[in-house]
Amino acid sequence: MDPKNIQVMLDLETMGVESNSVICSIGAVKFDVRRGPDDPFIDEFYTTIDAEDCANNGLVFSQTTIDWWKKQPKEVLAQLRKDTVPLRTALEKFTSWFGPRSLPVWGCGAGFDNVLLENAYKAIGEVRPWVPWDDRCYRTVKNLIMITPPKREGTYHNALDDARYQTKHLLMMLHS
Repeated sequence: MDPKNIQVMLDLETMGVESNSVICSIGAVKFDVRRGPDDPFIDEFYTTIDAEDCANNGLVFSQTTIDWWKKQPKEVLAQLRKDTVPLRTALEKFTSWFGPRSLPVWGCGAGFDNVLLENAYKAIGEVRPWVPWDDRCYRTVKNLIMITPPKREGTYHNALDDARYQTKHLLMMLHS
């Protein structure tokens, strides 16, 4: 495996859509961009974060998003409240998992996942583990290369399951 082919797909579950929103969970997978969608994964990361601790660090809740979460399956919301850690702990764990060198990081939306995570790092006085020119947007590719997406596996709005799904879809598009 060539290290320069390793990339990261990131997905967050949040309590808002603003760039400084509370983050409830981080899901991410490292994958080899040269592999096809059937076996792309190298490593994965998942953690849930204490929402009140995020707020104590200056991140904000959105009532509209809270109301939206109330309409989601109760087991999905329960996952977000299970085994939570403080924001700083979550970001330290993510940085450790990410590794010492910058990798391309895909998020769903040019101004969403990557930006929210970067702002969470800023909220605790730290720097994200990738450089700005390694930001990538899965949603842009999805809207440019419109192919039938893969069969959905896992739970909707589980950050790790969403990151896995987005990776498989991205690789289907890039290898089509």
